[in-house]
Amino acid sequence: MNESLQLRGTLVGHSGWVTQIATNRNFPDMILSASRDKSLILWKLTREENNYGIPQKRFHGHSHFISDVVLSLDGHFALSGSWDKTLRLWDLAAGRTTRRFEDHTKD
Repeated sequence: MNESLQLRGTLVGHSGWVTQIATNRNFPDMILSASRDKSLILWKLTREENNYGIPQKRFHGHSHFISDVVLSLDGHFALSGSWDKTLRLWDLAAGRTTRRFEDHTKD
């Protein structure tokens, strides 16, 4: 493997460490990032030289760090997991939680 990776751009928007990103091969211009700032950001990639991506929406609801996030295949929903011991199902178009899963008793 002689391929080398090259930095294309940096997305700036979270106030805490980014803990996870989610992508979807059906929507190559969309990234969802999770952070220790307890938020998710939905990004639209622009591939412009000075601005590689634009934050489209910010999602709030977890009361502790978000440690994981995945996107649905259709790009309409995301599922996030947090140190607050919950999972949240997000409707990305509506910008809100549609379901909250609570049953874990430890981190």
